[in-house]
Amino acid sequence: MNSRIFAALAALCFSLAAQAQDKTIHVIVPLLAGSGTDVVTRTFVAALSQRLGQPIVVENKAGGATLLGAAYVAKSAPDGLTLLGATTSTMSVLPSVQKSAQDTLKDLIPIAAFSVSPFVFGVAAESRFKTAAELIAAAKAEPGKLTFGSSGTGTLTHMVVELFSVVAKANFTHIPYKGVTGAYTDVIGGRIDFLADSPASMMPQVRGGRMRALMVTSPKRLPTFPNVPTAAEIGLPEAEADFTTGIFAPVGTPAAVMTRYQGEALQVANSQAFKDFLGLQGYEPLAVDGATFGKIIKDGLAKWERVVKERNIKVE
Repeated sequence: MNSRIFAALAALCFSLAAQAQDKTIHVIVPLLAGSGTDVVTRTFVAALSQRLGQPIVVENKAGGATLLGAAYVAKSAPDGLTLLGATTSTMSVLPSVQKSAQDTLKDLIPIAAFSVSPFVFGVAAESRFKTAAELIAAAKAEPGKLTFGSSGTGTLTHMVVELFSVVAKANFTHIPYKGVTGAYTDVIGGRIDFLADSPASMMPQVRGGRMRALMVTSPKRLPTFPNVPTAAEIGLPEAEADFTTGIFAPVGTPAAVMTRYQGEALQVANSQAFKDFLGLQGYEPLAVDGATFGKIIKDGLAKWERVVKERNIKVE
């Protein structure tokens, strides 16, 4: 009897996997189109689509500081046809701030991670701040007067500045946006003072002469920003921070589907072509399975909960 039940369950899983293989996969990115996560995820899933021999469509569902898109995927049918392309901002940071947020490791299953990235702090090209040290000095002189934008309360574009505030012992006023694109518009327009974002998103603004990069949060300088000092170089090594990007499926997705997706995702993440692309974007290559990615998320939860407590961060 047990062997017949096992065989029936196995047949069902493989049937679902076969059905998924014949249909379009939708990957939800919980940020606006053009964000760093969006750019990298689109390139990754294009290569994944080729390996799977299956069409993949990327959809942007921004809002709720990325929780809107994550919740959409968590509530989707666990058939392998709706996935989430997200970072540890959504998976590790937001649950630290919003206790009502979905339990990321119960509602969503990590499939694989494919990149890791630091942050770049940037001001408008015409800003009076030429260095991060000048930014810190001004904040200390007038606590709370300087403003920074983010893609929402509790996202890493918010939290990385809060970490910076803790380490530098300086206070800034947070201005949350639905997506970080609005923050760029207001920094460039002189309505807010600065923001922190991925190298992929910051690079076009800096190269286009609209913004100036002050600091990167990586342990070493980035090839895409060779003249920009690291946090350690300005005396703030504890302000180093990064985020990991990967793909997730709703809990309950058949093991056969997960195994297939994970195997092909790791092949893409390990390919030289994708690694070369990441390098041009200021990202570091990473190829880890779902279990390892889950540990990264858990470790991040502990780290950011400490920052939330120290800065007394609450949902706005």
